[in-house]
Amino acid sequence: MTSDGSAPRDAKFQYRWVADELRKEINSEARRPGERLPTQEELAQRFKVSRATVNQALSLLRREELIVTRQGSGSFVASEPGETRHVPAPAGHQDSDVWAVVSERVPPVLLKPYLVEAFEANVVRLDVFSMTTESLAARVVDQKDRIVAGEISPPRSITARLMLPNTESTALAIPRQVTGDDDPRVRQRLGGILRSHVTMLRSALFELRRLKLVEEVDVQVRLVPFAPQVKLYILNNRVVLQGFYIPEEGTATLPDGEDVATYDAYGTGATLYPFRASADSTPEQVGVVRAARKFFNSTWDNLSTKAPF
Repeated sequence: MTSDGSAPRDAKFQYRWVADELRKEINSEARRPGERLPTQEELAQRFKVSRATVNQALSLLRREELIVTRQGSGSFVASEPGETRHVPAPAGHQDSDVWAVVSERVPPVLLKPYLVEAFEANVVRLDVFSMTTESLAARVVDQKDRIVAGEISPPRSITARLMLPNTESTALAIPRQVTGDDDPRVRQRLGGILRSHVTMLRSALFELRRLKLVEEVDVQVRLVPFAPQVKLYILNNRVVLQGFYIPEEGTATLPDGEDVATYDAYGTGATLYPFRASADSTPEQVGVVRAARKFFNSTWDNLSTKAPF
C-alpha cells in the first residue's frame, strides 16, 4: 500500500510522511540501488519541512536498511539486490565489522527482469497474490508497450489471476491504525488504491486484444478476507518470486483530510526471492515452485470470492 503524497498537517507525522515518500521512490526503482540521495537541505526544501524532520526520516530508513549513510559523502540507496549486504554489528557483538549477509544461494531480485522474460513466452500466465498489484501493474504496462512497439513478438495468450485482500473485511491485520482499532476509512483507502492498479493492469492487457496483437486475454480477480503476509508471483507456472510484507508504522491521509498513524506494508518493488522449476534446477527450487502453485490454487479455489469490480 502507498500513501497519497499529501503532506500531513500534524507535525508529529511529518517525518514518517517524508520517509513514506522516499521509501516509495526507492521501492519503485525511481531511485536505483547505490544512488545518492539529495542532501538534507535539498530534501527539507522539497518537502517543506525542517532539517530535523528530514534527519528523523533518514534515520527511520536506515533502521529499515533501505539506505546507508557514509560519513562526509551523504546517504545512498542500499546496495544492488544480489550483492552481499553488510550492516553494522549491534552493540556488544564480537564481530565489529559485519553481523549479517544476504543468502548467496537465493539472491534477492527485482520483478522487472523476470516479467520481461515471462512476456517473451508464447503463452503468458501470471498468478499473483499481493496487497494492491501496484508493482505488477506498472511492469505489465511496460511489457504492453514493448509488444505494441514491436520490440518482442506478441504472445498467443495472456492469462492473469489476481488474488487480493477484501477491503470490506474487518479481519484485515493491515492496514490498521496503530491503536489496533479497525477504521473503515483506512480499508476504503486501500480499496481505492487496489482498484486503480487492477484497472491499470486490465486496461493494458485488454488493449493488446483490442489492437489484435494478442488473440486471447483473460484477467480474473478474486478477493480473500485477509491481508497477505507474503507477496507471491508465479510466472508461467515455472518461476516463483516471493517477498515478505513487513508491517511498518506510517501515515495515511484519509479522504476527509485527517492524518492517522497506521501499520501498513510497503510492498512496491520489495525484495523478492526467486525459485525456478526447470531441467537444471535443484530439487529444492522445484519443490518451492510446486508448493507455491499448490498454495495459490487451493487458496484461489477454496477461500477466495469473485471481485465485484
